[in-house]
Amino acid sequence: MMRRFLVVFSVAICLICNKITAQTASSNSERFPTTGHKEVTILKKTNVNADTLKTLLIVPNNTSWIEIGKKLNYFKEVMTLSELQKDIIAKGLSDKIPSISDKIGLYNAYKNYKPFVILINSNEDLKAQGFRTRLSLYDPMRSDMIFRNEVRLNLMWEGYSDKKVLNPLLNSLVDYLSEQK
Repeated sequence: MMRRFLVVFSVAICLICNKITAQTASSNSERFPTTGHKEVTILKKTNVNADTLKTLLIVPNNTSWIEIGKKLNYFKEVMTLSELQKDIIAKGLSDKIPSISDKIGLYNAYKNYKPFVILINSNEDLKAQGFRTRLSLYDPMRSDMIFRNEVRLNLMWEGYSDKKVLNPLLNSLVDYLSEQK
């Protein structure tokens, strides 16, 4: 009787520990919840210095992207391109950084303001091959993309939702960021 009790008790403890471990692992590895998600393809992945990378993330001019950037829990500061322009003017750097509309201007901003990367979200309709959504990280110092991923889908049959398309892309970005040393 006692042996049976110990076996049942041991199994119960193991099940509880496994459930706690699984919940912890899934909450750490998946910051953005996904359902019925599409496969993410990594198109480019360049290792960079994490200390420099963490300084500032520039996101599209939209408050939801500010929230997404903060939820990545990686960058010290997150701002829109518009806020970057205002801050450059406020700090009296417009002589050194007259424009940030091209690669040279972004490079000057990187050198004279502070290190940053730009998060770019893009969509492309390939007609016969379907639709693709991409996330990219642009590094002005390298004048190149350091990370790019994509999800392909058929909008007619599959539709678009954040949990199916955007969130898997963001989780892939989180994985990339955590690999940087």
